[in-house]
Amino acid sequence: MQTPFYAAANRVIRMYGMRQEQAFRNSPAHSPSEIHWASEMLYSLAGAAGYAASKEAIGLRNAADHWRNHEKVPDFFPEEIED
Repeated sequence: MQTPFYAAANRVIRMYGMRQEQAFRNSPAHSPSEIHWASEMLYSLAGAAGYAASKEAIGLRNAADHWRNHEKVPDFFPEEIED
């Protein structure tokens, strides 16, 4: 089964990595504001997944919480899972 919300979350994580490579003085790499922005994107995806009654919502919410609280970028999510 495909996991569209996890696929979107993986793109958020990739974009975060790209933004950290191109960090600027007003937004340094791995700054609290960058972490907050990226984790907010995962929270948004978790909300959409929850509204769609997707099981992905819990994983996304947990990853966003962990990222924000521990400043550790989540691992990539599986883009396909077994039913």
